Amino acid sequence: MKSLFQKVPRLVLAVIGLAVFGLVRAPLEDDLREQLVAANLLLPPPGQGAFEQMSQSALMGTLGGLRSLVATYLTLNAFEHFSTKSWDDLRANYLIITNLEPRDESHWVSVIWHIGINATANMEIDTRLPAFERERRFNEYAFQAIDLAERGIAQLPESFAIRLQLAEVYREKLKDDCATARVYGEIVGLPGAPGYARRFYGYFMARCPGREREAYDYLTALYREGEAQRLPTLIKEIKNLEVKLAIPSPRRIPDGDPDRRPQKSAEKPAKVLPGGIVVP
Repeated sequence: MKSLFQKVPRLVLAVIGLAVFGLVRAPLEDDLREQLVAANLLLPPPGQGAFEQMSQSALMGTLGGLRSLVATYLTLNAFEHFSTKSWDDLRANYLIITNLEPRDESHWVSVIWHIGINATANMEIDTRLPAFERERRFNEYAFQAIDLAERGIAQLPESFAIRLQLAEVYREKLKDDCATARVYGEIVGLPGAPGYARRFYGYFMARCPGREREAYDYLTALYREGEAQRLPTLIKEIKNLEVKLAIPSPRRIPDGDPDRRPQKSAEKPAKVLPGGIVVP
């Protein structure tokens, strides 16, 4: 069976070649641009690094209306790399894809998920590699995902979806409660952000050393909003903080610890007489 590369029209391969050429020449143009800016012969680009601006302008100028077609092809090709666990090739594909369509949120979310979650998970279980190399690559992929998320946020400052994926990398892979709290805090208030982000911000703040008092005040304020916020995890986190901060008993919330719910007393078995008569 022919590969995807063999099936794709020659025109698409040609424009991809031009796109890659644009990326390769960008660092050279970047050096020239810096020299011209230093000599006051050119204004610095606003709000975006020279490399990113040059690579995007080169791609967009070269491909024009074919950008979406090439991005779609490269997305399918990236899925092949995912299937074969070729993480570096997958990332290289998405670097071009996100330059072609930098305002498409789904591209950023996908590459952060692939590199920050899937690639790191693969390093946790790939026994063909020595342990030290798996750990090195695990960290490399995790921080590559963070870098990609920061690039995506620079393009889409109000994206909560990119930040949710970034928070997952910090939470599940790097076990960094402080960074996780920071990202959830950035999500709170963004358009369309999920309601649970407010609680998650407090939960991870509570686990961040030095922020216990701030977390206690924040979570108790949520608790006072009413029953909708009084979920078992929120109550549990408040109870833990009450102990850590030695909150006086009269000021503690009245709820019991969700992990220590009273057990029902065992009921006496009923006595069944002949004929099916039940005697309690």
